[in-house]
Amino acid sequence: GNLALKRVMLSSGGVGYFEYDAEIDGDQVLGLDVPLGQVDDILKSLVVFDAAGRVAGVELPGRDMTVEAFGDAPFGPEALQSPIAYLNALRGTEVTVSGPRPMSGRLMRAEPFAETNGTASTPRSRITLLAPEGLRQFVLEDAGSVQITDPALRARVAHALEALRADASLTARHLTIRLKGTGKRVVTVGYVAGAPLWKATYRVMLPPASGKTARLQGWATLENQSGTDWKNVALTLLYGNPVTFRQALYRSYFVQRPEVPVEILGHVLPSVDTRARAAPSPPADAPAPAPAQGMMLKREQSTARTAEKPLAEAADPAGIAETGEETIFTVAQPVDLAAGHSANVPIVDRDIPMKRVGLVPFMRPHPLASVRIVNDEPRGLPAGVLTLYETAGFAGDARLGGLPAGESRLLSYAQDLRTNVETARVPAEATVVALTAADGVLTLTQRRRQILRVTITGPASDSRDLLLEFPKSGVDQTVSFEDPKITLTEQTATAFRAAVTVSAGETKTITARIDQPETETISLEDGDDQALLTVINAAALPKAGRDGLRRILDLRRDETRKTDDIEAKTKLLDAIQADEDRLRKNLAAVTAADPLRARLTRALDADETKIEQLRKAMDDAQNDAAKAHRALLDAIAAFKI
Repeated sequence: GNLALKRVMLSSGGVGYFEYDAEIDGDQVLGLDVPLGQVDDILKSLVVFDAAGRVAGVELPGRDMTVEAFGDAPFGPEALQSPIAYLNALRGTEVTVSGPRPMSGRLMRAEPFAETNGTASTPRSRITLLAPEGLRQFVLEDAGSVQITDPALRARVAHALEALRADASLTARHLTIRLKGTGKRVVTVGYVAGAPLWKATYRVMLPPASGKTARLQGWATLENQSGTDWKNVALTLLYGNPVTFRQALYRSYFVQRPEVPVEILGHVLPSVDTRARAAPSPPADAPAPAPAQGMMLKREQSTARTAEKPLAEAADPAGIAETGEETIFTVAQPVDLAAGHSANVPIVDRDIPMKRVGLVPFMRPHPLASVRIVNDEPRGLPAGVLTLYETAGFAGDARLGGLPAGESRLLSYAQDLRTNVETARVPAEATVVALTAADGVLTLTQRRRQILRVTITGPASDSRDLLLEFPKSGVDQTVSFEDPKITLTEQTATAFRAAVTVSAGETKTITARIDQPETETISLEDGDDQALLTVINAAALPKAGRDGLRRILDLRRDETRKTDDIEAKTKLLDAIQADEDRLRKNLAAVTAADPLRARLTRALDADETKIEQLRKAMDDAQNDAAKAHRALLDAIAAFKI
């Protein structure tokens, strides 16, 4: 029997499943021509379903038949680069030359040379033969023909050239499947291969301003690039994100092996045998999941249409089912589609909850005309683009990023130029809202508030239902409004949204307060003085806490002064000791009778007195600094707030 394409499943993962059927009897060999670019995927995914048979083998020609084509020829494909390369590849072969100087002999060499005639130079080819009478030469361009003398060798070269021509012209490979079995039966062969993404597009008839539902019609745009015409094919579309990849299986790989010298008998040295274990048994095949059954959806008839010319219904919308990973659209009627052609097939046609609303992005001068769409069906809608129409005609385009069951999306399709929006920012202010102290660390929580004033002027003749967006940058942010009647209705990852209605010709100002808590920790022992001063001056700080922090700051400054005094005395001591070293070196350089010796001795004695006094002062300063540090630690331990 012949394999015939019966079923195609296109996935949004960029692959397609192609299924062929054939009626056979007993043992059978089935053939299938597949595009060369799909062979890698076919080798990875080919599957055969045969209830009363077994697969005996699957074969197909190699990817590159060039090497095999020249297998019995005296040269390789590189010899076809030029006549000189061809003749040099035939060195040692006997040839017969016809023309003005006929001759025969074995080819020795072909080489180019330039023939000069006056100022002109012409490239030529000189051929050298070894004939029975000795060496002979001729110019290839002057000969009538050069032919291999041996007819068998000529036939081998001709066969190689024909095989090379045939391989270069093939854009497909013939797949051979050998089956063994009994009786008449239907065999199914399927595989997964790369396929163009199918794209969902939608048409929407917008509801009137007070309407609550709209007509939604969904179509799938797809291309047949399988290399085979689709005739009466069952088509299924899968929307999901499966893992897909390719592997270059239809390519020859050679392992680089080390070259070893030829062993001579008697020198073979077998390696030591090692313990071997039995290979683990392969796991049993898991049962295949049952295919999802499509469920036909019938569009409810809308009681009112927004357009005078109603949108033509899709003849047979696809059946829709949903698994944990994918939404499955089963096209109701078999599909005929020639190879290389594109098609639109209906997948959805129903009324869907939809309401008009204006979206005001932050700092934009005009709202975006939008609709809120709600998927009230138990199955999701794939991502795609929407073209929206109203009574006057085309309204705009929108993008749908996928709509799971029970969820809603806000789709913007045009700019509302008749509604004006002005936004003003008030610089952020920080207010201390909480203070805690534990283990010598002060934890300060501030509220940084930004005030935004949004002024909206509606059209002269129409009212507007709007959603105002305010920026969201942190998970702990909160938004409040000066008008208590305005509240947040929703939030996204980047924005808060509040609903506002503006009457015809009305100008309305909305004041929003965005509060962002900020937490800062300050070490009471050695934290930044300026940060501590900011806390002390905070209006929300109670008097006891302010007095306690002021005392801690005074003690820290006192300790700092005493520590600075120790450092100053240490530098002075280092300077005096350096002067002592200078005096001692000078004393060693003068004689006892030199008058300078007495002067140096007096200066050295004075330095020693200063050092003694300075060391005592340093001891006192260090004791004072230690007392100041203990007083600071005691004050920190006693501080509570």
